[in-house]
Amino acid sequence: MVMLLKKTLLLLPMSIYALACFYFSTTFTGEETEYYQKLILCAASILCNFYVLYYHYTNPPHPKFLMLPKRKLSIRTHVISGSIEVVFGVIAFFSSNPEIPATIMALSAIIGHVTSSFYQTPIVFGSKSVMIPGYLFCVGLHLYTAIHLLLEPNSSFWLINTFLVLSIYVWCRVFYFIFTVFGIFKDNLYSAAILAAGVLIFPSILGFAGNLFFILFVLGYNALYKLIMKPTPAEWITWTKESQRQTLIDEDAKELWVNNNLSINPDELDDKAVAAAVFAQLDINKTGTLDKDELSYLWHEWQVPDSFINTFLARNTDANEFNFINFYEKIWHIKGVKERLKRETVKLECLSKGKNISNEEKCRLIFEQIDIDRTGYIDEFELKTLLLEWGLPSNEVEEYMRKYDDNKDLKISFEEFLKMRPVWSFAYSDIILAT
Repeated sequence: MVMLLKKTLLLLPMSIYALACFYFSTTFTGEETEYYQKLILCAASILCNFYVLYYHYTNPPHPKFLMLPKRKLSIRTHVISGSIEVVFGVIAFFSSNPEIPATIMALSAIIGHVTSSFYQTPIVFGSKSVMIPGYLFCVGLHLYTAIHLLLEPNSSFWLINTFLVLSIYVWCRVFYFIFTVFGIFKDNLYSAAILAAGVLIFPSILGFAGNLFFILFVLGYNALYKLIMKPTPAEWITWTKESQRQTLIDEDAKELWVNNNLSINPDELDDKAVAAAVFAQLDINKTGTLDKDELSYLWHEWQVPDSFINTFLARNTDANEFNFINFYEKIWHIKGVKERLKRETVKLECLSKGKNISNEEKCRLIFEQIDIDRTGYIDEFELKTLLLEWGLPSNEVEEYMRKYDDNKDLKISFEEFLKMRPVWSFAYSDIILAT
């Protein structure tokens, strides 16, 4: 009886709300009604902009946006141009002479927001098979509406449409927050958020078939990708799977390799037995050891970034061959830096200092956890591991290391690490406080 009452209390108000939406959407039709519905969506988007701005001002940005001057310029251009679009879009809508503010809005979109969005597209998180074509579709639509607004600055139609396309980026963050709070789409947060944002906005701009146009674009892009790029099975897994921030080994690619190359059922064996079978498969000449070429081949099959492979091999120049014990401890199980930072002792030490902990103390806390052998400096290998776990492009990791390793000794001192604020501030906020 109690459960029935709870279900009634849940379903009744939601049913009334749904019926009201259906009634007003089907009873009042025509261009004027659609226009007011667009305005409601614009108003909701403006409110959500406040949340997004609050989030960005209270949370350190991901290091990928601040690691290098070109990335920093890109994200600042992105934020500033988007803010200009919002402000001058509102001014143009309420102005009796909208030409100037509408023109400023259009130019800001074309010169700033569209170009910076396009530049950032290759490094998006989530499933690249969805996120990259999804971003390209949004960027192309934004450019299209902004050009029309530039040509027709008095048009409220193009003004509202340009603003709505811009709002996709806002709704993506909003849906990401909502899905996180309710614990849904845990394994596909990024992709689900951008898809939900597109589903919300596209019909208001492209009409009833807007979502169909978007779906066909995504499918067509993937078909061409498969036809032109001819990805291997492992590369296709990497392309289609959800890419989170802490990936180093692609576990799906690893599982595929094991299934294709070993005549065993991994589910019937313990972890060490599976590792032994992999080791035996790679040890073609049956010497009981693996050389670096064999190891490099294996990690390439598992989609490990070249930057990590090269750094690992350079760090272990004294070990030209790896026996099974070394293979199992150092290679089969790579201990991620992020996992070390999540340890409960770190969390307690951090929280015991209260909210007034200084930036230098935050930096010191992260530095000491990465410097596990307490040498007084961070090994280049350890820092690269952390950056690659965050999904930074391998070439930019190399460039970033060259920038901050002042004396070029391949070691990062505390003073050098203190200059790497994007790294330690994000690690402190995203890893320790969120643990």
